[in-house]
Amino acid sequence: MTAALAALALALVSSTGAARAPACTPPGASAPEAGARPCDPAVRARTLELLGAIDRPIRPETWRALGPDAEPVLAEVAASDALPTRRALALEGLAAIGGARAEKLHRSLAADTHEPRAVRRAAIRGLGRLVPREKLDATLRPLLERDPDRGVRAGAAEVLSRRSPASSCAAIRAQARREGTAGSGLFARALAACER
Repeated sequence: MTAALAALALALVSSTGAARAPACTPPGASAPEAGARPCDPAVRARTLELLGAIDRPIRPETWRALGPDAEPVLAEVAASDALPTRRALALEGLAAIGGARAEKLHRSLAADTHEPRAVRRAAIRGLGRLVPREKLDATLRPLLERDPDRGVRAGAAEVLSRRSPASSCAAIRAQARREGTAGSGLFARALAACER
């Protein structure tokens, strides 16, 4: 990844006014932000090692144990042109770490119809962890009802049915009816969760 792309990834994640100052600046960043120190290379190496382990789940506490120096590494990979499975895992790590910058990147990737489905669905799952329950319906309902990708609509339905069933299940049922028989299998898990 070029220094310009690394800086762009950082800018995407750090451009909210409410976000805290960067914990560290990754190697190769063209213009370190004020007050940022260099990232710990050991944390960067461990983060990249975990991102290479796509065949086994990584627990949220494992991501959190890496500390704040893992955040810029995860954001860089999530916003890169790496394999969609690797980017999805980076989003999972960012969701575990949390914060305004993580939420902003998840929102951006979930809404971008040019992103691979795996990345968008990972971003939606991450939003299920990052967005407060009372705001989740407003955040994901546009994706549930209007996204052009049926798989993304189903992903939004699954997250809403688990995290915000009281305010979302009526909309999920209505969307499942609109999907017809072609989409009924994709919505089966969300509908089952709404019945519990």
